Amino acid sequence: MKVIIDGREKGILYKNGKFVKILDTGKYHVFGDSNIEPVSVFQAFVPVGCTIDSIMATGDGKEKLTLVEVADNEICFHYLDGNFREVFTAGRYGFWKEGGKHEFRMINIDNPDLTYAFTSAVVQKIPDKMYTEINVGSHETARLYFDNKYMGMLEPGKYYFWKGNINVTAEHEDMRTRQLSVTGQEILTADKVALRLNFTMFYKVTDARRVADIAQNLYEYLYSLCQLTLREYVSKYKTDEILENRDKISDEVINALREKTARSFIDISSAGIKDIILPGEISEIMNSVLAAEKRAQANVITRREEVASTRSLLNTAKLMDENATLRKLKELEYIERICEHVSEINVNGGKGLLAELSALLTDVK
Repeated sequence: MKVIIDGREKGILYKNGKFVKILDTGKYHVFGDSNIEPVSVFQAFVPVGCTIDSIMATGDGKEKLTLVEVADNEICFHYLDGNFREVFTAGRYGFWKEGGKHEFRMINIDNPDLTYAFTSAVVQKIPDKMYTEINVGSHETARLYFDNKYMGMLEPGKYYFWKGNINVTAEHEDMRTRQLSVTGQEILTADKVALRLNFTMFYKVTDARRVADIAQNLYEYLYSLCQLTLREYVSKYKTDEILENRDKISDEVINALREKTARSFIDISSAGIKDIILPGEISEIMNSVLAAEKRAQANVITRREEVASTRSLLNTAKLMDENATLRKLKELEYIERICEHVSEINVNGGKGLLAELSALLTDVK
């Protein structure tokens, strides 16, 4: 079999599975139990058919290869002719001296943070499986942990950590005002009516570091706290009192929540009972009562207007009894109103009707 080794390669000759020698550029023929392994002179060399140590033990190996050893707690950055080439984890690697000028940078990954040492452009060339990327948004901060031990806070930005012997995790905390809604909360009032309430609260974390010590899950903690506080205060009142004093009860609940979260590094900006939902039969009764009250109010108003109207008529009558001129003006006013609706008058049998009208209009008796 013919094998060609070009100028970018070396050949590793094996016979009966054992290393024989390193082949330079050229054309070779192999027979029987011999075979040639072509390898690039620009990349790290890890032989397939033998160990790197067996090759480095020969004169050819020592002359043509540079041996690099990467410990278990290290990462090796390989630069070729001043340019970043690749990354290596723990192991032993050979590099061909003919490939160019090799430089090696060993990084101890006992400290997982690689953000301080490399730019994002270099990090992007590292295989994803070798590092963890943590992104902290502009409205966030994050608690950093190494093997579940708190290490510090991460401000908005992008961070990179090695995937090694230390497990790196981060807990993000939103620093904006957040909304918590307790919906459909069923509470038994003092008069044994099962109301359903919708409650809304707006809150903000004031200390992202210490708030983690308050509860495992902040949202669930606050949700349960709202539930218990609502039950504590709403259940003291009767249904009518709850409907009439909704704002007052909301203020009581807010003050109680603020007192209970005073040391929880939470700032409650506002809260309140959003909806009060009555049971079906109670709602019908309340609607009936409301309708009856409105009808009674309407009747009172009607009677009041009737009394006022009657009193006005009585006063007018008294004035006309005392003043004949006023009475006559009132008669003329009504005649004028009648005439406005008369479009045609037919007079029969002399001048009797005209004389009567003239008498009315000229005050002739």
